[in-house]
Amino acid sequence: MRPVRIEFQAFGPYAGHEAVDFEALSAQGLFLICGKTGIGKTMILDAMTFALYGKSSGHGRDDFESMRCTNADFDTTTFVKLEFEHNGEYYVFERRLERKRKNLSASYNVMKKDSDGVYRVCLENAKEKTMNEMAVKMLGLEYDQFRQVIVLPQGQFEKLLTSNSEEKEKILTSIFGEEKWQRIADELYAQVVERKDRLKSKQERIAMSLMEEHCASMEELYRLISQKEAVLAELDENYKLADYDQIIRKQQEMLALIKRFGDLHKAEERILRLEDEKENQKTTAQRISDAKRADKVRNLMQTLDAARKAYEKRLQDEESSIQTAEALEEAMKTAEEALQNHLEKEDKIEQKKALRIQYEGKRSDYEGIDEIQKELRDCQKEIEQAKTEEQTAKKIYDRHAERIIQLQGEYAALNEKHSRFLDSYLAGITGELAQELHEGIPCPVCGSTEHPDKAKSADNSITKAMVDEQKSEADTKYQELQGMLTKQDEAKEILDEKHTAVGKIHTRMIACETMLESMKNNLVEGVNSLEELNGVLKELQQEIETYSVKRTELERDEKKKKETCTEAKARIESARMETASSKTLLQTAETALCAGLSEHGFETEDEAKELLLSENEIEKLTKQMADYEANVKAARESLGALQEELMNQEEPDETVCKEQLNAASNAKSEYAEQKGILTTELRRLKEKAKMLENEGSGIEEQLLRAEEDFVFAKKLRGDSGTGLQRYVLGIMFSSVVAAANKMLEMVHGGRYRLYRSDEKVQGSNKRGLELKVYDRNSEEHEGRFVSTLSGGEKFLASLALSIGMSTVAQKSGMKIEALFIDEGFGSLDEDSISDAMNILDSIQKANGLVGIISHVQILQDRIPTKLRVEEIDKSSHIVQTIG
Repeated sequence: MRPVRIEFQAFGPYAGHEAVDFEALSAQGLFLICGKTGIGKTMILDAMTFALYGKSSGHGRDDFESMRCTNADFDTTTFVKLEFEHNGEYYVFERRLERKRKNLSASYNVMKKDSDGVYRVCLENAKEKTMNEMAVKMLGLEYDQFRQVIVLPQGQFEKLLTSNSEEKEKILTSIFGEEKWQRIADELYAQVVERKDRLKSKQERIAMSLMEEHCASMEELYRLISQKEAVLAELDENYKLADYDQIIRKQQEMLALIKRFGDLHKAEERILRLEDEKENQKTTAQRISDAKRADKVRNLMQTLDAARKAYEKRLQDEESSIQTAEALEEAMKTAEEALQNHLEKEDKIEQKKALRIQYEGKRSDYEGIDEIQKELRDCQKEIEQAKTEEQTAKKIYDRHAERIIQLQGEYAALNEKHSRFLDSYLAGITGELAQELHEGIPCPVCGSTEHPDKAKSADNSITKAMVDEQKSEADTKYQELQGMLTKQDEAKEILDEKHTAVGKIHTRMIACETMLESMKNNLVEGVNSLEELNGVLKELQQEIETYSVKRTELERDEKKKKETCTEAKARIESARMETASSKTLLQTAETALCAGLSEHGFETEDEAKELLLSENEIEKLTKQMADYEANVKAARESLGALQEELMNQEEPDETVCKEQLNAASNAKSEYAEQKGILTTELRRLKEKAKMLENEGSGIEEQLLRAEEDFVFAKKLRGDSGTGLQRYVLGIMFSSVVAAANKMLEMVHGGRYRLYRSDEKVQGSNKRGLELKVYDRNSEEHEGRFVSTLSGGEKFLASLALSIGMSTVAQKSGMKIEALFIDEGFGSLDEDSISDAMNILDSIQKANGLVGIISHVQILQDRIPTKLRVEEIDKSSHIVQTIG
């Protein structure tokens, strides 16, 4: 990464726009950033890191708004813009903070130069997070890595040198990204732990499975299987000897014989029951005979029943007709009264009709009032607007008047000043002329040869140009005054026009109000508007129409009620005639039934009705009698067959047979159940034994290997000291130290040399990243810890170590073409500074550009190319000097 140009504005102490051309600086290689303490030297590096990562070079100032210059103008945009080259491509990273109304709004932009040399956006809709991620991905450097190998911030310079092993591990991991070795160690450890736990879990599962069978080992499980197999064999042998199947067959045959004797007893009982039903069959036969006799008078009884119902119906209809006629007559009288009551309102309705005609004639008056009121409202709106315009014109006129007073005062002051300058100028001229006057020589103005009272030279030095300048200013102000007087005249004309317009509208309003008052005197009392008049007319019309509709309804109802009442009275006579006819038919039916009952031997109608049966009932009773005869015949045949079958047989004891059958069946079921349980248990135990044998095969050896791998994985992870990551970092750090020692060969004649120590830090078991220094002038041949170095020695060692870090980082794939060092030279004497400069000269040849921040005077003398930060009007400003 090679910076090309950095620009920033309203950033830190810089209120204005600043720019640093790194390409011009890189021509010299080494440059110095100098200036007073606190003036903003480090802010140049902050601008670089902020443009890339959104953070300052030294932490603690990572909020964009907090980086805004407090002395910048309110609307000035804060921005940082870094242009740099990386792998042959040119990029621009820009962050802006712009004023949007009252708040500040941040925006972000990333651009890349195309083949035409034009920068184009390469990150659409850039956000802070995506921009930061792009910087890391592009440069291959995290923020902390950037601060360790390119920008070496103030206060962080000696951190790598003096930190303990644990802190160095974090720094080196951040720079070289060697955390993958720790991930490998952690992953291996996790795999070993998982395998070890899995084997232990399998061993515990086998033990738990054996415990379920109350066994402590596989041998005990196999013995249990053998025992259960012996019990099963003994159970099979006993079953064969008992021969339960033969016992069951014999008892089943006896039960079948018992069932045949049961059928015999049932046949005998059935014959007895049929004999008991003979009398019932005789009764059924008589019932059928009586029903057939009663059926011969059925039609006569039905005819009489129909005649009775018809007569009762005619009586009910006659009574209903009388009641209906009476009700309709009452309704007719009610309708007549309602119509008469309604007609009594006729006079009032006629009055309302006349009133409606009268009110209709007033409509034009109300419409005129509405027009006048509308015009009056329009006048009110117009006069309000006209007054507003008049007030606006008045304010403009007053503002011009105030400005005229101000300009008159300014012109008077300028004119008076011009007069003073002119007097002084003229006085100066006469003084100069007087100095040239001598006795006897004529005056060039008056020609006199005597000069008794010569003018004196003026004390000031007013020139004609100064007088002309004051004259010009006074004339300019006079022209401005004349222009403002013209504007005042124009404003006065507009004000007069607006005032006249207000008067005209006011006159119209008075005329409208007068006409309105006159028209209101001709209105209907209590009705103040056309809307109210329309409402009154609507109510009158509704009342008239309602009365008319109601009258029509009442007249129609009265007419209908009369017609209905007449019809009802006519129906009464017709009903009476139908009742008399129905009574005659009833008497004829009664006479016919009496003759029929007597003919067929019945004394009363009820007697015949009781004997009546339907055809289905007669058919059912007849079928019952036929079924009875068939059952008697079948029962006698069945009984004879059973008696012949069991003639020489003895009936067994059913209870004894069932007991013996149940005993044999239960014994057989118990055998089958026991055998099933034993067989299932044996199959389960054999399957478990086979499964446990397969699962536990070689588990002890596997656990032993897993334990060995676990110890190895802990060592790789660094639980007991140096892990895989620390080992790799140790190798990387050795390369850093070797590169640093090449730099230290230029310091104090190669007096110091760094080397990596494997000693433990107190309170920690980690080792391998401690640093010691070998001092050729010291009697301590074992070396001493770097913390014992003096301030200047620490700076030089830190510088060499940081350069070594950059060198190794470049070898690991990072391309570093610039290096920036913030302070630290103040602790060096002149010889040490010379050694440091030799180091910087050497790395400048490798890195291309080296920038140093320092206020040390000797560096300012020795480094001709500078960025000097100066304070101008409470703001810092950069002055770039190319040596």
